[in-house]
Amino acid sequence: MSTASDETVVSAWQVFSPSAFEGEVAFVTGAAGGMGFETARAFAACGARVVLADRDADGVRRAAARIPGSRGVALDVADEERVAHVVDEVAREHGRIDHLAHCAAVITSQHSRTADAGHWRRVLDVNLVGTFAVAQQVLRHMEPAGRGSVVLVASDAGFRGGGGLICDSAYAASKAGVLSLVKSLAREFAAKGVRVNALVPGPSDTPMHTGVPDDLKKRIAANIPLGRMGRPQDMAAAILYLCSPAAAFVQGAALDVDGGLMLR
Repeated sequence: MSTASDETVVSAWQVFSPSAFEGEVAFVTGAAGGMGFETARAFAACGARVVLADRDADGVRRAAARIPGSRGVALDVADEERVAHVVDEVAREHGRIDHLAHCAAVITSQHSRTADAGHWRRVLDVNLVGTFAVAQQVLRHMEPAGRGSVVLVASDAGFRGGGGLICDSAYAASKAGVLSLVKSLAREFAAKGVRVNALVPGPSDTPMHTGVPDDLKKRIAANIPLGRMGRPQDMAAAILYLCSPAAAFVQGAALDVDGGLMLR
């Protein structure tokens, strides 16, 4: 049995069948690194054709080069016209989009006393409006097909609020919005055969938290029952589960992947 101190990293592709997503198409945003990259790599290892998207154009192309048969595209999710163009291009190229794993986001840590409206708009444009834009365009292709799975990445901050060690009120509010958006989309598209769920990561050791000092990471980990921060592989495995037939009766859920932080 593994323990909180066990450093073995198990990737989703080691658990799922190599043909679990054979012939299916997965679109993964925020895929230049971290959770998005691990999710894209896991989908590909399980037989899916994968398109990686990220606003870091060079980074996402380098990431795609590490995943045989995949392709990387530059995408700023706050650019609604670009989102529509990229999603339509993916659908034309592959003839279908079966899975969306929307991992793209920005994290900020500005005190509410000093944050201005421009800061809030920038965060909401990416984390909430951008999330809706990507989901809306992908769902336009899933609905007539009568199938598909969408996973939108939220955050434990959407429940607990920001203003803490890592994130601020704008980030927390944007992720609370994602949680509500998931429930709305799940209600609207269930009858169309499309499943929509949220992944709710706790504090994770990903590129988004590159600037967090090691001593602060240790303090955060000490507050997590399993004794460590999350890893990209933890999140990728949960996303693949939500997209798999094993989650065929899971709709509108918010899956906590946080080592027990949100026990309530």
